[in-house]
Amino acid sequence: MLTSPLVLAGAGPRGLAALPLAAPRLQSFLALPATAELSDLGARSAEPDQLMAALQSQQGGALVALEEDPGRWLPVGTRWAEVLGAWRQPTLLLIAADDAGNGLAAAYAALLERSAVPLLGLVQWDGSWDGPARSCEGLPWLGGLQPAGSSCASGAEVLVEALKLRWQRFTSF
Repeated sequence: MLTSPLVLAGAGPRGLAALPLAAPRLQSFLALPATAELSDLGARSAEPDQLMAALQSQQGGALVALEEDPGRWLPVGTRWAEVLGAWRQPTLLLIAADDAGNGLAAAYAALLERSAVPLLGLVQWDGSWDGPARSCEGLPWLGGLQPAGSSCASGAEVLVEALKLRWQRFTSF
């Protein structure tokens, strides 16, 4: 399915905190190689463009966690969102369940879209997935993802199928 790297970005402090659990879980459902962090591609002090060049030079699909807030200002005078947009880097946005119904999801989606990031969709981490409520928001929600061993219904199959459709739409242009 994925032929190039896919970035998983966390929205806000709870989204960022969930990345270490959510990224490997999503990676396993997508049958992608071991999850890496963007900083694994080079030294933390490397310029964002150097990291993006290293990321895009990787062959085949991979899920890569952006371990910093996409809205964070970087020393080079830009935000991660702008870097992702400039490199046309396909990105998923991870939203903690506690933030799914408030304005945080809409704010981060708007930031990424304003920065021309190819936003494939939003993924809710943990908690009860309320599809009807999410569909009324007008945001590109893909579904919910539960931690391993969760007693909640998975729903990962629906999320993966929605992601495949978005990925096909993205790559057909």
